[in-house]
Amino acid sequence: MHAPTADPTHPTLSALFSPTPRGARRARLLAVHQLGDWGIPRATPTAEAVAAVTAELAANAAVHGRHRGRYFRLRLLLQEHVVRIEVSDARPERPVPTAPAAAPVNADTDHGRGLVLVAAFAERWGCFQPGPAVKTVWADVRRDLRTASPGS
Repeated sequence: MHAPTADPTHPTLSALFSPTPRGARRARLLAVHQLGDWGIPRATPTAEAVAAVTAELAANAAVHGRHRGRYFRLRLLLQEHVVRIEVSDARPERPVPTAPAAAPVNADTDHGRGLVLVAAFAERWGCFQPGPAVKTVWADVRRDLRTASPGS
């Protein structure tokens, strides 16, 4: 899939995190905090969906994208109708499946549902490789247009 295009006129957040469970948790917390700064309150469907998608993509980067001495990057982009979440890691040789439910999920396990959740919360999602040592997984979460816009 080709890289989604970014519009530099929209508010953006970019931050690096350690590829650990703590780093993934901090990425989710920062995403929700940033949405609040952009006028999207924590208790809205948009913020809840962004939190869930960010948590999953960051956890995947921490578990499957981990590379010694390398961080993962969270990037949020506030667009008119969506919030774009991008998580980049240092393991491009580990591609993301194109179908989230490629294998049956065992109800007794606590893993294997992540991309199903991403697909459920996101309008669309995908993966691209912006460089030879980087993989980025992105998701667009629909904005609740009843919430305030930045600066209002």
